[in-house]
Amino acid sequence: MKIKNQKSKIKICLICLLFSFFLSAHGQQVLNDTYLHASADMLRGEYTQAGDKILSIPAGERTAAMNLTLGISFYYAGNYDEAANYFAVSDNLSSTPAAQLYAARAHAMLQQADKAVEWLQKYLSQRDKLSQSELTLDPAFTKIERSREWRTLWDREWYNAADRREAEAANLLRRNRNIEALAIIDAEITRSSTARFHALRARVYEAMGEYQPAHESAQAAIRLRNNSPEYFADAARMATLANRYDIALENINRAVRLEPYNLELYLSRAEINRLSRHFDDARNDINFYLKYLPDDTRAILQMGLTETDAGNPLAGIEYFNKLIDNDKSVPDYFIARARARMRANDYAHAGFDLAQALDLNPEMAEAWHNQGIVLQHENKLEDACYYWRRALQMGNRASADFIYRFCR
Repeated sequence: MKIKNQKSKIKICLICLLFSFFLSAHGQQVLNDTYLHASADMLRGEYTQAGDKILSIPAGERTAAMNLTLGISFYYAGNYDEAANYFAVSDNLSSTPAAQLYAARAHAMLQQADKAVEWLQKYLSQRDKLSQSELTLDPAFTKIERSREWRTLWDREWYNAADRREAEAANLLRRNRNIEALAIIDAEITRSSTARFHALRARVYEAMGEYQPAHESAQAAIRLRNNSPEYFADAARMATLANRYDIALENINRAVRLEPYNLELYLSRAEINRLSRHFDDARNDINFYLKYLPDDTRAILQMGLTETDAGNPLAGIEYFNKLIDNDKSVPDYFIARARARMRANDYAHAGFDLAQALDLNPEMAEAWHNQGIVLQHENKLEDACYYWRRALQMGNRASADFIYRFCR
């Protein structure tokens, strides 16, 4: 695995790292527009541009999170000396495991084993840390893995029994061995109920498609640890899957308050607002996101869905047209436009879109189900029943009701 492969994980990094915000005299968030633009650059992988923007903010006004992001921008641009400097500045302002780990990586890339291990010792002393296997497989540390300092580092036991069980369960989850992972997690929760195991159990239940217990486990995690934006974002996702939009909205609002520079959270909140029919709030979040990432297809899709659900299908179609004109290979775009056309009673064109979606991906249950509805409106019930049965076989439960009502 090479360093460039880590760049695809930058969104995950930003979700975990960008947490700092400014407060006005009245206690309201006053966000730095330059830093928001830099955060958008980071999401696009434009690291040099992001770094230049953050450097334009006076040094005395930069928070720990800003210096951390600045360090990451230099790191992925290959300037490890500057990166290490800003990671140290960030950690001095506010001790942060992420800054410590990145500082270790930067010094390792410079083959400065003594400094890399010094930072790793600080990092490993924290509660939140990667597993030993993740660290030893980190491509940055291959630069120093033959050094005396690296070997001496692992002479000490940095992980307790619970850490090792968590790593084992997480590895089983990655391999889709969910029942085995759940057994380890349940035993650990019985032994000592901690936020990290409840959060991990939520992810296992999510992978199993068991959304209500996933939601309950995620809620248990945030009750035990109420200062983690990642936990609140996960809890919002689980609540959404369990159709508990009121709780999802509470959770995502908390995540945004903890991490207001994480643009991804605004897009997540927009979807929850759309599903809970708070359409103006959804539009506000999408427009805020699009201010910094104007060409983001997920945001454009979300705006189209919002307009459609708000009773403006023709406006929704305009957004879907923009997406399809730019890329005709994404079946979700055709399904979304078909849905809007059905809302506008344009079933003929909706059928064309659904046929196109199924040509691109014949395993999309929603397309089979909606094509059945189109055929029903064309008085082709025999064909409609065929599509609904295929959709039901793929797990679309809504098709069962249509089969019961219209098919013999």
